[in-house]
Amino acid sequence: MTWGGMPEHTKLSMTATKRELKKVNLEIDELPLIEWGDKGLERLRNQGVEILLGDVIKITRKSTTGGMVEYFRKVVN
Repeated sequence: MTWGGMPEHTKLSMTATKRELKKVNLEIDELPLIEWGDKGLERLRNQGVEILLGDVIKITRKSTTGGMVEYFRKVVN
């Protein structure tokens, strides 16, 4: 398997967060965490996206067995 690059990171609005978490039956406090200094978040900040503590990030990865898979993370310090 070769490295295909960093998965896509997207900051969700509060409305999108509620909609996406409802689909997967999760509350924001149940999400795994991602550190503010993560390289994927650094890339978003370099693109002009403001990342605040508590924001929810959607990470989209291509899986060889599951197609495109979405993960959600809550930003912490």
